[in-house]
Amino acid sequence: METDVLEVGAVGAGAGFMLWNDRVYGRVEVSDPKILALIEGPTFQRLKGIRQAGPSAIAFPFKNVTRYEHSLGVFHLLRRLGAGRKEQVAGLLHDVSHTAFSHAVDFLVTSAEQDHHESLKPILLNRPDVADALDALGFAPEDFYDDARYPILERPLPGLCADRLDYFLRDGLACQVVRRSDVDRILADVSVVDATIVFSDVRVARTVVGLFAVMNRDWWASAIEAYIYNEFADALREGFRLGVLDDDDLLSEDDKVLAKLDAARIPAIDRTLAAIRRFDPERASGYVPRVAPKQRWLDPHVLVDGIPTRLSELA
Repeated sequence: METDVLEVGAVGAGAGFMLWNDRVYGRVEVSDPKILALIEGPTFQRLKGIRQAGPSAIAFPFKNVTRYEHSLGVFHLLRRLGAGRKEQVAGLLHDVSHTAFSHAVDFLVTSAEQDHHESLKPILLNRPDVADALDALGFAPEDFYDDARYPILERPLPGLCADRLDYFLRDGLACQVVRRSDVDRILADVSVVDATIVFSDVRVARTVVGLFAVMNRDWWASAIEAYIYNEFADALREGFRLGVLDDDDLLSEDDKVLAKLDAARIPAIDRTLAAIRRFDPERASGYVPRVAPKQRWLDPHVLVDGIPTRLSELA
């Protein structure tokens, strides 16, 4: 189930509410008019057209999580965990600069962390709709250039943070690796101590680590993902080389980029897209990727005698 907006009332009028049915958290409401103004701006709304799974969603339509849905989820999770308002806003905006097809661009512009979108963040945060909404909140765009300033929102691997917990639960549900009962059990067990997300029950922590490892092995860093991302990056590269695409297209939406590639009628691109649309897992067998997907793993904290302790340090 996708996140479905159930009702919106007078958002643009400076007052109102937004109610949605979230696949992870259930019914969620936002009634702060200043937050609503940020959500309703065109920069944030663009995230509705960007799927978290990137080109893998072409092959597997059930991977329908969007950056919009995930960003709203992180915002809500931070509220639920008691993060301050500024960190909540950072959560809402943390993915605002993701390009079309999410991490696909990282297979064109490679980096160890596969986070090219972070370099684009100042551009998106300084767009008038975002800057004006932030000013009304008493914040400035530069307050959100670096998510590392917000330790509940973002931590380096293998730490657990709100961003990582939300995308794990959201992707896990979409891929049927995580069950509804798992979500309820996990969310009931997490809290924050010393700006660190912790589990109270070591068994829950171990369940999360195990399920997260399955998502990494079977989806995020699988041979199938390696094939799809590398081949799609070749289609993008050819599109740029032939002038079908330009840099502005990356700051649009998935379907708009895909429509341009289809309309170009370039045989090499058409073959690649056809292979992804009618994906045969055998194509990934023995495939040697030019760029390997990012590996992800967890070593979360568990509360032991009131002290956050890494799971790996427990017997």
